[in-house]
Amino acid sequence: MNTTELTIQDIFNECAHDLELEILSGADNLTALVTTPELNRPGLAFAGFYDVFAWDRIQILGNTEISYLDSLMPADRGARLAGTLQFDIPCLIVTNGNPVSDDFLEATRTYNTPLLRSPLPTTRLVAQLTAFLERFFAPTANVHGDLLDVFGMGVLIMGSSGVGKSECALELIERGHRLVADDQVLIRRLSKYEVIGRSSDVLKYHMEIRGLGILNLEMLFGIASVVEEKEVELVVWLEKWNDNVEYDRLGIDDAVHTIFDVRVPKYIIPVQPGRNISIMVEMAALTQRLKNSGINPAQVMNEHLMRRMSDPKSAIKRTPWRKM
Repeated sequence: MNTTELTIQDIFNECAHDLELEILSGADNLTALVTTPELNRPGLAFAGFYDVFAWDRIQILGNTEISYLDSLMPADRGARLAGTLQFDIPCLIVTNGNPVSDDFLEATRTYNTPLLRSPLPTTRLVAQLTAFLERFFAPTANVHGDLLDVFGMGVLIMGSSGVGKSECALELIERGHRLVADDQVLIRRLSKYEVIGRSSDVLKYHMEIRGLGILNLEMLFGIASVVEEKEVELVVWLEKWNDNVEYDRLGIDDAVHTIFDVRVPKYIIPVQPGRNISIMVEMAALTQRLKNSGINPAQVMNEHLMRRMSDPKSAIKRTPWRKM
């Protein structure tokens, strides 16, 4: 599918199976562009009111619109269809498997407007089609890094070139975790709090390792070692060890990495010979899962130490885990 423009043909190719779409007319004009994720119900347009007619988007015809057209006399129906179809409408979709009159079909052929039909209820088709369109038109960006599914959590490994991101990702895959994307991660913002990442179609399931070249992980480790896309829930930043930097040793303060104004938890891991970075990434994922459940181990320990300092007798008491 074209990743910069979306046509009715693209939508049909991607959604025809799930939406059970069939083409009734206009099969030779499926190159019309869709420029917005919004849909429209053309009831007012069929009634002759065009002042706020959103003609530049896909038009959904449910039971109400079809029943209204069927209630009109043939001459009136033809006039209303002609008035509506004179606009450059990308596509009409009839839902609920409603039958379409012969004059309606003829009008769409006259104006060369694609007409599709689905047996799905209007609400379900609108929900599924809107989800597809919003995903396509969501803001996107390319991020240099590796995205993996680690213990069910989407972990984006970032850092400067040559720090060992791909090698770390490869070891994590060998340990049973799954690759989403290597080197170039296509990030897409779906909502105020959610960003997802996937690989480009060209680099899909492949990884570059200096000294080895291009590896096809699906062939090497099997289909269970890769996944199409994953929400970015954690950023792990790898950097070369710097003796002049005071790295976090407690984990009480939470760092964040901002992607499209979405604040994603972040861990900075310094890299030096002898450190097993893949295990540390696993521990970062497990720790963040614990924090997401409301438990911060470092904060719990800090509170325990503060109680011991203020009341020595509490040292003999075991402090249970509790949520924040």
